[in-house]
Amino acid sequence: MNAAEAWRRAHVQLLAKSIGELSYEQLLSPCEAGEGSFELRLASGVIYRFKAWRGVWDHLRVSPSAIVREFEGVTGPATDAGQFFVDAKDELGMDEIVLGNFLEEMQSTLVADAEILARSEGLGVRALADWDGLRLQSVLPGHPKILLNKGRLGWGARDLELYAPESGTSFELEWLAVTTGRHDGNLRAGGDPESAAAEMLSPEELVAFRARLRGAGHDPEAAVFLPVHPWQWERVVRIHFAGELANGRLVHLGKGGGNYRPQISLRTLSCEAYPKRDDVKLPLSILNTSAVRGIPARYATSAPAIASELARICREDEILRASEVEVLADRASLAYVNPTFSRVPGAPYRYHETLGALWRESVESKLAKGEKGILAGALFYQDFEGRSLVGEFVRRSGLGFEAWLARYFDAVVVPLYHLQLRQGIGLVAHGQNVVVRLRDDAPCGVFLKDFQGDLRLSSEASVPETLGRHLDRLPPHYLIHDLVTGHFLTVLRFVSETLRESDGFAERDFYRILSERIGVYLERTQVGPLDARLDLRGERVQRVLLNKVRFKIGYADSVERPLPMLGGELLNPLRAETTHV
Repeated sequence: MNAAEAWRRAHVQLLAKSIGELSYEQLLSPCEAGEGSFELRLASGVIYRFKAWRGVWDHLRVSPSAIVREFEGVTGPATDAGQFFVDAKDELGMDEIVLGNFLEEMQSTLVADAEILARSEGLGVRALADWDGLRLQSVLPGHPKILLNKGRLGWGARDLELYAPESGTSFELEWLAVTTGRHDGNLRAGGDPESAAAEMLSPEELVAFRARLRGAGHDPEAAVFLPVHPWQWERVVRIHFAGELANGRLVHLGKGGGNYRPQISLRTLSCEAYPKRDDVKLPLSILNTSAVRGIPARYATSAPAIASELARICREDEILRASEVEVLADRASLAYVNPTFSRVPGAPYRYHETLGALWRESVESKLAKGEKGILAGALFYQDFEGRSLVGEFVRRSGLGFEAWLARYFDAVVVPLYHLQLRQGIGLVAHGQNVVVRLRDDAPCGVFLKDFQGDLRLSSEASVPETLGRHLDRLPPHYLIHDLVTGHFLTVLRFVSETLRESDGFAERDFYRILSERIGVYLERTQVGPLDARLDLRGERVQRVLLNKVRFKIGYADSVERPLPMLGGELLNPLRAETTHV
């Protein structure tokens, strides 16, 4: 595929996604204009016509191959996503300042999408099903709900080539030493970061780093080593921590630890030569999807303890253990608080999250022979021929679609629901923090990871003191809402649509099976009537809006990360009388 065709495809795919998702968010109101045909009339006088079908979650699945734009009597193919947002800015509520920033973020997303399209041409799902989970991330389209999911504001073209997952590259990390060790008042630590850092380095590198510290007049035995993403080092740390580097509280040691490959989340990196080693998560002060991707210092002291406690619960709970639920534990963490910005607690959050590291068990360290671990968000991948990755796994497993899906729901949804009902712990289980364990291409378990900000507790449950001390408490039905929003509407909505589109498997059957598996679980475990607020099969669920938030708040700095908004309620397809299509 040449560059022009990849660029065109990136535009029309973003355009189709935008019309569908913004209609779902109730910002656009297309009208049916015949079977499978829709018409969108905008206040600007522009009309868009397209082919689509409506899924069970009130989402239009728009075909990118047949979108037409009409304005002042001139009609032609719609191939410019930027023009669409200019045309629809009144409906979207964007002023021109926000729109200009939005178009900048759009350009970066399109560049990345075009690169993925060019690299994945000729790669069908039959080939991709053989790839390991990390390699597979390099061709995934990203967050299915957020339109500009690869904005990466702050990166230039060279940075994308060096550090983006779709580039297929790997790189070495920079290293610092906190010379005053854990006694430094700006350092926050959890677990055993000294050992975690040492495991990343070769014996020769450790000797060299210690020699550099001695040569600079510091005690290497007292120092704490800290890896830094090379972009963060050049663009942020060298400037924001110039005083600490000048006075020797921080010492730059150079590169080390071998090459690391970025996961789709960008700031989490996997060791290329030794994939069973810990992954390392590092701050990146770039705006990507909804927030600047730093690491808050408050997580440094709590992350290992939270993960350890959750892992214990999964081991000791009979249902979670039988379902093969495992935690990819955060083994250690560090954060170095910037002494300048710490004097201004109300400064933008990005200034407080610039230097730190979190070490997490890798998926590869947990897999047995014949197993693989893939992000839940990979299941709705479709190749150039329209074939689905989930359909390929079903065919390889030798199971039918119903049996395969039943195993998925038993391995993923039921344990997450059980964790909420019985343990009072809710995880916003989206497509990146849930890793599906496949054995002979069939779901057999799940890995949970990355709990910072996505793990909450029921206000009515008795929970371990370790969790209660660090996590927010919410009414129990909020946790159910987290499961519906995070997994049903951000993962399963797109899996069910993909199965219908690529494999002819009806959505009504998809959600019938899910409802049945939830029913089997409740019959087996529930004592007494279930609180209606906690029933996943209730009549209606909330519609969460993500893109509308950006249109409303724009791109200005804020003290806290932005929060989602709510739209009109949705009929729940898990309720038998509302299941259709």
